[in-house]
Amino acid sequence: MERKPPSTIGDDSQVMLIIPTLNEEEAIGPLLDEASSLFDRIVVVDGNSSDRTREIAQSHGTAVILQEFGPGKGCGVRTGMKLFLSQEAEILCFIDGDGTNIPGDLVPLVEIVRNGGADIAFGSRTKGKRDSESMNFITLASNRVVSYLLSARFGGNFTDVQTGYWALSRSAVERILPHLQSTRFEIELEIFSKARSYGLTLKERPVGFRRRVGRTKFSLSLRMRNLYFAFKYILCLRSPV
Repeated sequence: MERKPPSTIGDDSQVMLIIPTLNEEEAIGPLLDEASSLFDRIVVVDGNSSDRTREIAQSHGTAVILQEFGPGKGCGVRTGMKLFLSQEAEILCFIDGDGTNIPGDLVPLVEIVRNGGADIAFGSRTKGKRDSESMNFITLASNRVVSYLLSARFGGNFTDVQTGYWALSRSAVERILPHLQSTRFEIELEIFSKARSYGLTLKERPVGFRRRVGRTKFSLSLRMRNLYFAFKYILCLRSPV
C-alpha cells in the first residue's frame, strides 16, 4: 500500500515515544529506523524478551529498560508512563512494537495535543487505511462493539478504543497513571474509560495499520478478557471524588 511520507515532529525534546515490546526481534529494527527519523527521544520498554529484541534495539542507539509491575503490555505502558513523568517532557506517545503501527501517523496526534485540541489523542485503525489481512472480521467486529459500548457509557462516538496509537499530555498522564491497574492488553480500555470519567478531552484520528511481523500474541482468550474489562468499566467505573 503506497503511503505519503509523513511530516516530522522535528528536533523536539519535549516529545517522548515509548514502545512496549515482548519478543519482537523481527519487527523492532525496521520500526526503530522509521521512528528515529521522526522522534528524538525513544525508549523501548521490554517485557523480558527471550529473543534478541533488546540487543537489536540497543544496536540502533535506542534506550531500553525492563518493565516493572509484572508481565504484560499494561505493565509496559505503565512503566513507560512512570519513566515519562520522571523526565522533562510534555507529550508522551505510544505505539506497538510489532510493526503494525506506523510511526509517522503519530505526528498529527502529537499536534492535536500540542495545540491544546485534546488532552489525549488516539488513532482509529477502523477509519484509516489498512493493509489487506491486517485485521480480520472478528478483530474489526470486536473493536467496533467494544468502542460503541464504551462510547455509549462515557460519551462520544469513538471507533477504536483498542488502538495501539496514543499521544497524551503530561497533565493527562499525571491524572490517570495513579489509577491504572491493567497488566495486559486491556490497558487501552482502561486509559480511555478513566480519562473520560475524569473529564479529560479525547480526540480520535484515522491512522494506518499494517500486517503484523511475526506471530500475534492477541489470542481469543485475551479478546474475551478485554470484553470482560469493557463491561467492568461500563458497569463499575465511577468518577473519583
